[in-house]
Amino acid sequence: MWFLYLLIILFLLLIGIAKLILNTVFGKRCEGNPKLKYYTANDFEELTAKPIEFKSNKGQILRGNIYTHNETKEYKGLIIFVHGMGGGHLSYTTEINTLAKAGFIVLGYDNTGTCNSEGKKLKGFFQAVIDLKYALDFAKTNEDLKKYAIGLVGHSWGAYAVCQVLQFRSDIKAVVAMSGFNNCSRIICDSAKNETNINFNFLKPFITIVNFLTFGANGVKNTEEILKNTEVPVLLLHGKSDITVSLENSLVSNEKLLEKNNIKKIIYENRFHNVYQTKESEEYLNNTFGKLSELSKKYKGKIPEEEASKIYDNIDYKKMTEEDAEVMNTIIEFLDKNMR
Repeated sequence: MWFLYLLIILFLLLIGIAKLILNTVFGKRCEGNPKLKYYTANDFEELTAKPIEFKSNKGQILRGNIYTHNETKEYKGLIIFVHGMGGGHLSYTTEINTLAKAGFIVLGYDNTGTCNSEGKKLKGFFQAVIDLKYALDFAKTNEDLKKYAIGLVGHSWGAYAVCQVLQFRSDIKAVVAMSGFNNCSRIICDSAKNETNINFNFLKPFITIVNFLTFGANGVKNTEEILKNTEVPVLLLHGKSDITVSLENSLVSNEKLLEKNNIKKIIYENRFHNVYQTKESEEYLNNTFGKLSELSKKYKGKIPEEEASKIYDNIDYKKMTEEDAEVMNTIIEFLDKNMR
């Protein structure tokens, strides 16, 4: 009997640790970095942003913009762009501008608990899927958008969302997933290992249980399960050197999945997590934030303003946001082909 009690205590302890880890990641808002400049439509010639807002599942208001290019007379379709973690959709204004310049209307918005949207916390990975469902409902009823075919583009967390939402929607013409992941619990454990050098894989089943209790069965499905059951054209892009989403947990590692005619994969050699950027651009970004991380460790999280300013005041934003033209052209060609 004592052994059974011990197992129960151990189980509850591990559930508690899993809940604590998830709460550390998702139990707060994400406001981006106030010291960074985020490009807006005003930073690009001919790009126009029309503010929009819509409600998500608990009545929280999600805010964003409808982006168009002034020289476009007839739009090819609507792209809904779903952002990754660390900032809202303005982290991708350069990519949004490229898509708009290519002839698409682009809807970009901030997820629950992020930047300009309401919500006391991020809640979890699956919340982005829920928010996307409501974004799709908004697009289907909005007078400016409802007549257009819809494509989805997402990066990292956003790539997870644009693939996962296919279990609910069959009216999507094309999906582009950059650096997407398969298993939610694994990416949490991998991230913890990257930070601490400790293997947390033993916590995966307990993180899954907590996610199940939060979001139900749909919230713990592997992304590959969703893609196996869809005929929507999907383009998967991944960097071979990505440590945020390892190849083992990526969407490009399942060979049976990739035998499907509607799914195309591209793995980029010597590339990292932001495959839409040039290699030099992402190396510059990683080096910049690497220096800030070192300072944060040195000063125990409280970097003196003078030390921080030496880095922030000298950031080359053009270099930090430089796009890989080949990658973006690949995305646009895929969307052009499948959104006719």
